[in-house]
Amino acid sequence: MLQPSRRPDALAVPHHLLLGPATHGVTRYAGEVAGAAGAPVVRDVGRLVAGTPVHLHVTDRLLGRDPRDAAAAVESLARRVCLTVTLHDVPQPTDGPLFHERAAAYGRIVRACRAWVTNSWHEHALVDRWSAAGARGTVIPLPVPEVARIPRIVGTTSPAEPVLGVFGFVYPGKGHRQVVRAAAALRRGGTSALVRVLGGAAPGHAEEVATMLRLSRERGVPLEVTGRVPEGGVVRALQRVTVPVAAHRNVSASASVNSWIAAGRRPLVRDGAYAREMAALRPGTITLFGDATLVPRLEEALLRPSSTWTAPDADLGPRLADTVEAYRAWWAAVHR
Repeated sequence: MLQPSRRPDALAVPHHLLLGPATHGVTRYAGEVAGAAGAPVVRDVGRLVAGTPVHLHVTDRLLGRDPRDAAAAVESLARRVCLTVTLHDVPQPTDGPLFHERAAAYGRIVRACRAWVTNSWHEHALVDRWSAAGARGTVIPLPVPEVARIPRIVGTTSPAEPVLGVFGFVYPGKGHRQVVRAAAALRRGGTSALVRVLGGAAPGHAEEVATMLRLSRERGVPLEVTGRVPEGGVVRALQRVTVPVAAHRNVSASASVNSWIAAGRRPLVRDGAYAREMAALRPGTITLFGDATLVPRLEEALLRPSSTWTAPDADLGPRLADTVEAYRAWWAAVHR
């Protein structure tokens, strides 16, 4: 059984509780932060000693069959250990029917823990709105991954037909259908383009892929769905599309946008509070579009492919080391 750790200070970090499959984005990120911080990692709640400082990356879908179960699991944990959390997939009104239930669950979570983090000020404001716990929250942005240097292949992405690329799991609201419709509009205007989905269906959303394929056939748009891209091939895959697009309709923080940026790409990103925040954080790394401007933005990008790549001297921070430094300072303050 793990022994109680000393109270964290500027050099110490809490134990990190990792739940869920290693392939899940939140679990993977939690492991990356833990590894870079040199934190003890625990995968079994039963091994935690009472009173131990513990940090948990939270998304309700990893913790229970419904949001209420997730909240109950965190409340139970918080009664045993000194708990801090990072909130992912923060509820917002565009969630649909589950919004109120998810918001109530996240409110219970932030009230149960000692302190909490969001990955953007946009999310922080959402939590403040329905939890009344803003005084204990802070913001630590997701880092842009550092990847091996691969020569850029701009100008050679698709000799036959331009490729509009969308990266990540397929689920309702991710924007795949909007990109298909935009490609159809381009084709009506005389510009051919195919849509390449770099990813597969999110658990429970196989029907979304079927719907997207049906829509593409009806609109006469060639569509490729690659399924999960192997870790070692992500950068090359992201570099081989002509125009990267992130058309999320309901985004709180986006690892897929950061993956595009890490690969040297400057994606078209649907305008919103989070997107504007990231555009200000990393100038020159994304291009914003609105629902009415996606087609003209795509036309501009196809005419000037260099606009879909970041400048070699672009500031891509924060990196993982910066993120860990921010967490260390925050943990030291929380547990002082």
